[in-house]
Amino acid sequence: MKRKPIDLHVTPWRRLGTLALPEEVQAETHRRAVRDGRLTVIVAQEPQGWHLSISFKPDVRDRLRYPTWDEIAEARYRFCPDGITMAMLLPPMEAYVAVHDTTFHLHEVAWPGEVVR
Repeated sequence: MKRKPIDLHVTPWRRLGTLALPEEVQAETHRRAVRDGRLTVIVAQEPQGWHLSISFKPDVRDRLRYPTWDEIAEARYRFCPDGITMAMLLPPMEAYVAVHDTTFHLHEVAWPGEVVR
């Protein structure tokens, strides 16, 4: 990133381990404390490409918020290869799934001329 990000973190990212998923999916979980709660990232290399989920859980129950842009960008560049393009997608309403209120999903997409690995 060319600008200095807004820094809310308190601890470095800590790897929690791998997830038990189908054999063709490799996934890891990471967590870090931030000033008002904690961030959790699940990053997976799926057959369709890379997938990153980032969520926020508050220390105080009524202080719910979404991960910030800087938190999302920092996680994307830390846990996914730099040479790919990641996007947050908004599908048609009937296909929209939001299981967790404060989770965003980034998916690997191809720009014209690129190939998703």
